[in-house]
Amino acid sequence: PTRFFPLTRFVPVLPPTEASTCASSVVGTWMTGTPRMKIAAVCQRHVVALDATGSLAEAATLMREHHVGAIVVTTSTPDGPRVAGIVTDRDIVLKVIAKDVSVESPIGEIMTKPVLTIWNDQGVFNATQYMRGRKLRRLPIIDRQERLVGLLTSDDLFAMLARELLNVAEGLEPALGSKV
Repeated sequence: PTRFFPLTRFVPVLPPTEASTCASSVVGTWMTGTPRMKIAAVCQRHVVALDATGSLAEAATLMREHHVGAIVVTTSTPDGPRVAGIVTDRDIVLKVIAKDVSVESPIGEIMTKPVLTIWNDQGVFNATQYMRGRKLRRLPIIDRQERLVGLLTSDDLFAMLARELLNVAEGLEPALGSKV
């Protein structure tokens, strides 16, 4: 019979940086006998966020300038920003434009709340299951003190999976006798 053994060596996908607020890039841990990739390996560390008192016009401007489809709405605390909600471009269309709400209204009035979040020490598998089960495309990442530290999007996950599939394909090149 064929036996499979868990991997014991990891190569970081992203280089760890001291300035990063997310944990190190790839961390191998032994849980149920298998290593796991941390969310920090694929998360966006530079999150476009706006205080809940900011206007809808400010939110739309930030979305345009940063080419993003969502803004994490925060409240300020002495320990750092806390996630209060999230506003997507779709929210602006359906809750503002379609209902003729003033663009000077605070973003806190239309944000989705409570927002679902995940801790930064969780694995990618946990995050994908969480996103799938709750039909989420974006998931704010918080640390154990509940401070905003990143954002995980479905696009981030697709990019990571594409890189991993390319790695597998390139590993098979010698056996296939052709270039991938």
